[in-house]
Amino acid sequence: MKIKRYFAPTMRQAMLLVKEAQGDDAVILSSRNTPEGIELVAAVDPEVQEFKNKQYKPELGSSYVSPETVNHGSANSESASHNSAEIARMAQELKAVRAMLENQLSGLAWGQSEQQNPDKVSLIKRLMQLGIGWNLSEKFVENIQGHKQQAWSEILLEMERSIPVENRDILERGGIVALVGPTGVGKTTTIAKMASRFVMRNSPEQLALVTTDCYKIGAQAQLKTFAELIGVPVHVVSSQGELYALLASMSHKKLILIDTAGMSQRDLQLSQQLTTANAGFSSVKNYLVMSAATQLNVMKDIVKSFNQVGLNGCILTKVDEALQLGNIITVLIEQKLSIAYLSEGQRVPEDLTPAKVRDLIDRAIVLGQQNNHNRQDDEKAFRLGMGKEISDAQ
Repeated sequence: MKIKRYFAPTMRQAMLLVKEAQGDDAVILSSRNTPEGIELVAAVDPEVQEFKNKQYKPELGSSYVSPETVNHGSANSESASHNSAEIARMAQELKAVRAMLENQLSGLAWGQSEQQNPDKVSLIKRLMQLGIGWNLSEKFVENIQGHKQQAWSEILLEMERSIPVENRDILERGGIVALVGPTGVGKTTTIAKMASRFVMRNSPEQLALVTTDCYKIGAQAQLKTFAELIGVPVHVVSSQGELYALLASMSHKKLILIDTAGMSQRDLQLSQQLTTANAGFSSVKNYLVMSAATQLNVMKDIVKSFNQVGLNGCILTKVDEALQLGNIITVLIEQKLSIAYLSEGQRVPEDLTPAKVRDLIDRAIVLGQQNNHNRQDDEKAFRLGMGKEISDAQ
């Protein structure tokens, strides 16, 4: 049995060291707090690994095999299969025991942290109540000192400074703007809101609408209905060549809005998006449209995938359907993605407002206070050391 000690500032980091050094079959023997952090004693049984790597190797000999030998070999094969099944079952049991020990040790570590730094733990819980991610919550409270309420004000101020926001309204700046994002997040409706608001301030002749959505049934008809109401024609393109020629012919327009086809973030054809920066459309600014009701880990996956097309910012829709807004705040800060607009209804063009960081944070605080009914369940999960899992699932 190989026994080794590991030291790390936190329990999670110590567990990662054990896993990297001794693999998934390692068993935690003991743990204790030290002035430097956490000390873990872990061990792994070499016989388990030996059995797992053992393979049946036939002996060299004559090509003639007697019936007795065949029967004997069959029996050995059955015995080897039985042993392999037993070893696999033992390995699964060891993993289950290891997972149970990890949960117990994580819970103990969280309890110790709550006793040693109750104010910081309280601030982390408060941030996660808003929907802020685990890693970002820890970062915000890392260097906080002083009174609890003062620390909370400092955290909100730091959060406000960290959120990127568009310095100038897209409709005032003009240019070529494409809305990209998953299916069903409200890209076409957002296009209609932006177009209506632009026509209220400018002439319809200064606006052009383009759609590349040749897949969704009724998508073009919906946009054309909006366009007829404001007196602006809709151009339909189905290839990058057509789009390039059309944009070149409309260079005199102040604003060109492009409605793209909705794609899953896991779609393999995402890199072939017509407005991708790799296709030579350096003048096209892609804005990611996301629903505020999306879970944090899904939001991260969406941003990571759509970064392939080159993102200039994002537009948050369905704000009125969201239970918390800390998820989008986390994504904006961690991905350094600026936010341009908030949309919270179907009215055109009223339900579209330029994003203001202070308003976004205030909304997140109000929603966190309104949806505080799961606090008792979350507290139990915290005791088990599952704070990060709760954060990712929000």
